[in-house]
Amino acid sequence: MASRARSAEVLSYLRPSRHRGLVALIAFLIIWQIAARFIVDDELFLTGPLDVVKAVWRWWHHGDLQHDLFVSTEEFVKGFVPSAVFGVLLGLLVGTSDAVKAYADPVMDAMYATPIVALAPLFILWFGIGTQKTIVLVIVLVFLPVTINTDAGIRAVDPQLVEASRAFGAGRVQLFCKVRVPGALPFIITGIRLAIGRGLIAVVVGELFGSQAGVGYRIQLDTQNFQTSELLGGVLIFAIAGVFLVKLMEFIERKAAPWRAVDQAHRGYVMTAKQ
Repeated sequence: MASRARSAEVLSYLRPSRHRGLVALIAFLIIWQIAARFIVDDELFLTGPLDVVKAVWRWWHHGDLQHDLFVSTEEFVKGFVPSAVFGVLLGLLVGTSDAVKAYADPVMDAMYATPIVALAPLFILWFGIGTQKTIVLVIVLVFLPVTINTDAGIRAVDPQLVEASRAFGAGRVQLFCKVRVPGALPFIITGIRLAIGRGLIAVVVGELFGSQAGVGYRIQLDTQNFQTSELLGGVLIFAIAGVFLVKLMEFIERKAAPWRAVDQAHRGYVMTAKQ
């Protein structure tokens, strides 16, 4: 009974963070509205969140938002899903083979340091005007953080746990499936969470150059027409999409690796108790 009570107390430690996040969001919106209304006081440079919401509603009412959302979502999904799967598989291979890591590390380091976004005009030359170049850009930007984090997760598995499993007769396949992959799962999900932001950036950049539809394309048009509310509305849509996808991955992590949430809560609880 005492252990159950302690577990409930530890798990409840993180609950106030939800309220803090909501308070921070409300405070940000209030400050944004005050700054737009009383400090800047020029709709050409900054508009408040109420004006942005009205602009998004007009966008939806005219029927353009639905089409642009469909195009951007299609580009993101078609690029993100295969790239994330490939990144996980490559990361597992790199993490379990020192020889593969020796060959792959210099290439991945060079690609990670290269500003791939700057190659968007070249992608237009290669893949033409349309959605294909944006999908390829998403693929290139997404797989690197997934691969790097998967590799780090495989190599961060506790060696004592591996040795204990071997002592109980676990073979290489069992070690990989039962020990290394579950141990690396939080790292893999973290890599996917990082890749979400890079994927959304790829969609925006791809649609800013040589596209005829999409939320990023609409942002470009609004920039050329000095429609600040509509421009910020497009940015807000990408921000909401990013937050939703990150929270979705956090939910999946809690379900797939519940021990990680308990461990984080326990550490915070212990630090608070010491203070």
